[in-house]
Amino acid sequence: MGTNSIWDRLVGKYRAESEPTVTPTTQSNTDPATDVDTTKQTPVTEPTATVEPAAAAEPTPVPEPAPAPAPEPAPEAVPEPTPAPAPKKSSLDDIFTVDTDSEESDVEPKVATPEVDEPKVDTPEIADEPKVDTTEPADEPKSDTTETDESKAEAEATETEPEANPETDEPKDVTDTDPVDVPKDAAKVVDLDNPDRRVVTSVADESGYVVGFSIQGRSHISNGTPCEDYHAYKEIAPGWRLFITSDGAGSARESARGSKANCEMAEKFVLQLLAAKGWIENNYMPTELEWYVECHSIFLAMKNIIFRQAEKQAEQYKANKEAALAEITATIEATEDLVVRGKLESQKRDIIADINKPLGARDFNATIILMLLTPRGMLTAHIGDGRMGYKTKGGEWKALMTPHKGDEACATVFIPNDWNQVKVPAFTMGDVYLPDVRVVHEIPEAVVLMSDGCENITWSCYARDDNGHYFDPNTPFAGFFGPLLDEMNADLTPEARVDRLIEIINIETKAGRAEHDDRTMLLAVFK
Repeated sequence: MGTNSIWDRLVGKYRAESEPTVTPTTQSNTDPATDVDTTKQTPVTEPTATVEPAAAAEPTPVPEPAPAPAPEPAPEAVPEPTPAPAPKKSSLDDIFTVDTDSEESDVEPKVATPEVDEPKVDTPEIADEPKVDTTEPADEPKSDTTETDESKAEAEATETEPEANPETDEPKDVTDTDPVDVPKDAAKVVDLDNPDRRVVTSVADESGYVVGFSIQGRSHISNGTPCEDYHAYKEIAPGWRLFITSDGAGSARESARGSKANCEMAEKFVLQLLAAKGWIENNYMPTELEWYVECHSIFLAMKNIIFRQAEKQAEQYKANKEAALAEITATIEATEDLVVRGKLESQKRDIIADINKPLGARDFNATIILMLLTPRGMLTAHIGDGRMGYKTKGGEWKALMTPHKGDEACATVFIPNDWNQVKVPAFTMGDVYLPDVRVVHEIPEAVVLMSDGCENITWSCYARDDNGHYFDPNTPFAGFFGPLLDEMNADLTPEARVDRLIEIINIETKAGRAEHDDRTMLLAVFK
């Protein structure tokens, strides 16, 4: 893709030349108000507020990681060393799902107060940490993998599709390949502009269309880490739609599982809330206080579940890491290539560090952004960063949330953190309540939710006041969304629409080509 693409010219034409750029240079591991581990620790790229063909440099390609050798199944004869897969995280099938037969919480909020107990809903459970059977051969036959990226079909033809979880209610229009368990092929050429697609959503009918994706960032492509973002979409009833996105923290060991768990638990809790309260049958629109109480209860229940299940899975998690340590140690002993041995030794040290650090709730750190669209308006809630907005019937784009950001770059808050402080009316971060909720009595023409990996392309995030201080205008960039909707509104198949959206976000602007973080976007347009 050339540096002077049609999208650079379109977007650059609308971008105000007065908007400056700012480069965050530090990262924080601690929430400013608590001892919360808030750092997402993703590579910090320069937030590009001005997208002009001559203003931004092409991103520097990330070096391809060195190959790693694989363990031999039998100790008798050691052939020449071959590349080995890097240690992998636990299966994403082992996520937090709702057990409809589990006992219900006996506490339901009955008063409009910010501090409430868990909602009276079915308590979700998290599947146990998968056990490792060390007696099985390393080359056990694998099933075919369902691909969402045709360009990887040949290279990954022998990789395994994660086993389906009968507890989950994934919409039929959502494709989830969950590449966490797919080992990186050391021989495969790394293409930084061709990310793995963890989740893809694209549906269309006479009322409009919904299109979305969660894709791997360039930094994760270069080091073989899977996408840690996730999203979910569900049409509940005519006029009632649920949109959820979650961004896993780069510093958390199980953030990929955490982001998926957040989406699945939130979806099931919202469905139970609607059934219990009868909002759909009565076409009821809650007040902002009522919505805050319900969202606080849901997010607190999700946090408590993560804490309980992290403790439950800690022992098996350690056992899995010890098995991985034994495997990689045997591989190192059978490897003569000094470069490969060096890579494996580094991986071994990481595994030892994981063994010495017990699994905790904050290993599942991930944000959440939620929108419930009703026939009477929009209900929104979020914990963490990202962006959410809508287009009015009059054609104006407006923000629907203020991201939770600390004083330093990349500082935010996550579901398992200490956001539920005993304060009135609520604990805040960056002067934004936790959770932050809104009730908007307006029917949108379009809505959008995204992780912070998309914000430098789509949002006005940085400006300078009269005193020369930077601030966040938090305004959707109409100069981007105008051309975007022109393309998305064309007569496209659902598959072509999501392919084109990913192409635009990933490579067709300078800010997009410079972005190294995972990216998630959910866009809906209504007729």
